[in-house]
Amino acid sequence: MKTKIVITIIMLICGFTGLHAQKGMFDKLSDNDNVSIVYVSKAMLKMMPNMETGGANLKSLAGKLEQIEIYSSENKDAITTMKTEIEGLTKSKAYETLMAIKDKKDKITFYAHKENNNFKDLVMFINDPEECTIIRIMGNFTAEDIQKVMEGEKTDK
Repeated sequence: MKTKIVITIIMLICGFTGLHAQKGMFDKLSDNDNVSIVYVSKAMLKMMPNMETGGANLKSLAGKLEQIEIYSSENKDAITTMKTEIEGLTKSKAYETLMAIKDKKDKITFYAHKENNNFKDLVMFINDPEECTIIRIMGNFTAEDIQKVMEGEKTDK
């Protein structure tokens, strides 16, 4: 019984350490003058009457989103930092890779942090030779919520 308790405590500590490392990554990018940042708060998301992005209607997710952050840079040193930080994010085991796309020299990877059956943090990493972008969507939504957005995109076309 004591062994199970100790193992559970160790797992919780490792999980919190991974989340702390992830927070540090975004703080580090925020402090970098060569990284452009767009932050959209929950209050601003609620003010958007129709959240359509590239054919995907995000209106059904609007009430479940906490914030959206976009980090972007064309500076080679900043791009190197962003790549290194994303590698650290994936090594932390707090995030899993959902999907990866490679088109010529462009690479797009989706990462997710889940708690129970809900997504809390989605990170999209877009890496091409000239520019690097990280889009982070925080909230509390399910896989079904994401499927509804994708179904809406299919019916719009």
